[in-house]
Amino acid sequence: MNLRHLEMFYAVMVFGSLTEAASSLCISQPAASKLLKHAEQRLGFALIKRIKGKLQPTHEAQILYEQIKPIYEKINELNKLTYNLAKNPQGRITVGCLPSLGLSLIPKLTAMYLRQYPGVFLNIGTDHTSALEQKLLQREIDIAFTFEPDTQHGIHAMPILDIPLVYIDSEPVRSPMDIHAIDENRWIQPDAASLLKVVKQYRTFNSSILNAQTYYMAGELVKQGVGCSITDIYTAAHSLPPQMIHAVEPPLNTTIYLLQNAGVSTSRATENFVDLIQQEIANITPKL
Repeated sequence: MNLRHLEMFYAVMVFGSLTEAASSLCISQPAASKLLKHAEQRLGFALIKRIKGKLQPTHEAQILYEQIKPIYEKINELNKLTYNLAKNPQGRITVGCLPSLGLSLIPKLTAMYLRQYPGVFLNIGTDHTSALEQKLLQREIDIAFTFEPDTQHGIHAMPILDIPLVYIDSEPVRSPMDIHAIDENRWIQPDAASLLKVVKQYRTFNSSILNAQTYYMAGELVKQGVGCSITDIYTAAHSLPPQMIHAVEPPLNTTIYLLQNAGVSTSRATENFVDLIQQEIANITPKL
């Protein structure tokens, strides 16, 4: 099979219709049928059978499709990459961060940056760490901010700042809160690997009343009197009144990391944004 045969076969498998496959390749239906038959002749076995008016892939076609599918997925990734390269001029920065950092920290830093560089366009979005790393590799974003990443190959992670984790509770408690005194019968488990990695160095919670997918959700549940949890200082300060936020004993900390694609040189606009963050992040981080 040559590349044109592969293209025709893949389109038929994806669309399940010779007419739609032909349309996607901008050729006529008879031309598509002729191309598919030529591919079958070259291979020496049938790829598609017509059963009750519908196209039915043969067993051999299914095996061949599983081998071809990853190739076209890579081609689609490449098309996405070239599109993003064309859209990313020097005066544009695309930033990704965890949802918890997108509540207040990144918006505050962005506002400070735009006051200094009003001509730069910023595009900001939130996602989980693994998705942010994938977007960096595909050059969908320029930089990302997260906690304690397990970096993929090709990602450069630079520590920016150590920040405290805090105990949050709507009921009055003595501060600091001993981590071993936290009531498991009221514990809201945050579904965040980076946070739990720190907590588990001192205690493993064997039960919880529920799991919360995000730090913000855990904070809102605490505010509603559902239970107690541990979260980062940014989420706590943004979501809860000071009387619900307490230091933990022993002190727990996590690290904010700046992630970049190790194989990509950064624009001047991005470098300026990173410089501002390094200078100002400690100043705008809430204190206990």
